[in-house]
Amino acid sequence: MPVRIISTVLTAASSYDLTTLENIKDDLAIPDTDTSSDATLARFITEQSALVAQYCNRVFPIETVQDVIYPDRDPYPYQVTGMLSELQLSRWPVVSVASVTDTIAVNISNTLVAGTDFVIDAARGWLTKTDPNTGYPTGWSPDQYTIQYTAGYFTPGTDRPPADLEMAVLRLVTARFKARGRDPFLKSQGEPNIGTEQYWVGAMPGQTGAFPPDIAATLEKYRVPLAI
Repeated sequence: MPVRIISTVLTAASSYDLTTLENIKDDLAIPDTDTSSDATLARFITEQSALVAQYCNRVFPIETVQDVIYPDRDPYPYQVTGMLSELQLSRWPVVSVASVTDTIAVNISNTLVAGTDFVIDAARGWLTKTDPNTGYPTGWSPDQYTIQYTAGYFTPGTDRPPADLEMAVLRLVTARFKARGRDPFLKSQGEPNIGTEQYWVGAMPGQTGAFPPDIAATLEKYRVPLAI
């Protein structure tokens, strides 16, 4: 059964950067006392983090969100009797669920209780309806559901992003920083008695998108498919 979801951010993250200035300076072997490139590195971190989030179609820092879920149904009074096996939230992994409200009709709603009326699959962002008498999974009726919850991978300034995700951003920032000021179309440059430098022109071998294959493979497990 198709659904429609209206999502609203109730408490936004303080930052959407997926690494820190301290970590990128460590990767680049830039001393903490050298602040000459701090502004540039901070800009690169923000831009590359945004590019990764866009590629993965998701927000990584923890935020508080409200989802209003509308299962599709026929016009009244021919309402479909089918049920949803799970309610799929727009964000995951889920940290906590503050409230779930089942609106049966205008001005008629019930507040559902976690562990009695539903159970949470935090890793996948699923809410599974349970029979309050047996505790066994059942289906969600085609009603309007309002869920307020927090979800995401880390709290900026407190936690670190997943290590592989941060590593991907660090590599992207490092590559961009080291290419700063370089002619992107330079193929070969030689100096007598010194040697020759060659750079990739365009995409790397095997690259079909915005990222080199190894970084794209790292990000793939975080990528959310877009509904068509």
